[in-house]
Amino acid sequence: MNTIHNRRYISGLDGLRAFAILSVVFYHFSFSWAKGGFLGVDIFFVLSGYLVTSKILLSQENFKLRTFWKNRISRLLPSAYLMIMITVLWVIFFNHRLLTNLLGDTISSISYTTNWWFIFHKLSYFDSFGSPSPLKHIWFLAVQEQFYILWPFILMIVLKNTKKTKKLSYIIFIGALLSATLMGILYDPAADPSRVYYGTDTRAFELLIGSFLAAVSANKKPFTKEVSIKHKNQLKLLSIITFSIFIFSAAFIDEYNSFCIEVDYSCLV
Repeated sequence: MNTIHNRRYISGLDGLRAFAILSVVFYHFSFSWAKGGFLGVDIFFVLSGYLVTSKILLSQENFKLRTFWKNRISRLLPSAYLMIMITVLWVIFFNHRLLTNLLGDTISSISYTTNWWFIFHKLSYFDSFGSPSPLKHIWFLAVQEQFYILWPFILMIVLKNTKKTKKLSYIIFIGALLSATLMGILYDPAADPSRVYYGTDTRAFELLIGSFLAAVSANKKPFTKEVSIKHKNQLKLLSIITFSIFIFSAAFIDEYNSFCIEVDYSCLV
């Protein structure tokens, strides 16, 4: 593979992550102007795919899978397990009505398989009634951890069989397209969307879109003054448009909206 150039730290990604966090928080506080705030999770997935893939591509000559997994574990597990332990103790002592499914929810949370546990037990992410799991939100970490385990292994295999970053980006894009297609096939507008919301297979396209962007930019030289001046306004315009789309979606699109090919009255109410 061609030489991959070092990248400067992109401070704007921290601001984007902060905005994504706030949108998710506002959604869970049920603010009427943030009913689509759960879309902040999508931003996190894209950023995770981009950052992890960039890290692997930039250090592929010295990349060690065991070291990568060890770093991920030491970074994520201690705080996550502490939160799980505190939650379990809180349920045991203060909220006995949640004890029914606590054992299964805890085991799946510790093993980072929460999303599939909830899919098989048909626990809705969007149902505000009934007896919600206090560990429901671990599904997000489960998807990320599954990606951290599988993706470096898959990526290293692909890198061994292709020497061109351009070809790698095509392969990743096809993977993202297949995942997005699967989401479209499984999505039923008349049913609860939790299956496609939780699924690693149906959410993989977001992680792979980030990975695709990392692969596309891997062999790009840092912008020269001439190039940056030429494309600066175009990049700013593109950023404003995409960010505005997200703001609009977070404010006006809820979890039960679907995009229709043919506009009819049912799509407008």
